[in-house]
Amino acid sequence: TDWAEETEPEMQTRHEVRRQLDLVAGISCCTDDETMRLRLPAEVRQRVAHTCDRLDLGAGQRWAVVHPGASAASRRYPLGLFAQVCRQLVDAHGLRLIFTGTRPEKSLSDEIRAGIGAGSDSLAGELTVVELAALLERAPLLIANNTGPVHLAAAVGCPVVDLYALTNPQHTPWLVPHRVLYHDVPCRWCYKSVCPQEHHDCLEKVPPEAVVAAAIELLATRG
Repeated sequence: TDWAEETEPEMQTRHEVRRQLDLVAGISCCTDDETMRLRLPAEVRQRVAHTCDRLDLGAGQRWAVVHPGASAASRRYPLGLFAQVCRQLVDAHGLRLIFTGTRPEKSLSDEIRAGIGAGSDSLAGELTVVELAALLERAPLLIANNTGPVHLAAAVGCPVVDLYALTNPQHTPWLVPHRVLYHDVPCRWCYKSVCPQEHHDCLEKVPPEAVVAAAIELLATRG
């Protein structure tokens, strides 16, 4: 019954989680623990555990999940650069890469995998959203664009390398170890699904070596 005034973007810009927490705080709903959480059914965890066993993703395996898709073209790191990142992680650092995505995004994973040879598997088009969350719960790392799985990862405690197109500022990973990578541009915060400048510099100019370094750094924090 009470109107909560919207102060964005004229007065401030907050992370979307903070914005929602502030909203419910207006009716005195607060928490001491602001981390995101997902409750995953035991049967889903078991199914994903069997999948990991099938892929030989045991405790001693160095691996990461790679999610190359995103619903908006402006938020996708170029596939050629993604392939360079993945090739370096496999060849120079001995990582096993597990690709995920929706069924229509399977071609993205296939194109990258064709350029890196051995050292990867694809679950693109095979997992439900809940199964993807369960996989991320087990994963040492997620490498992704600014897209839904980043927030699933944050909700299950999986570190994230987030290739963050500067379309909007509110959706970085929330309260989880992460590295947000972008190239600053004067046209930031355009809120567009397709780059209106047609150069895509906020992602095109992120060097693969920076992505690899961020991934290795985060993996090191996991022991």
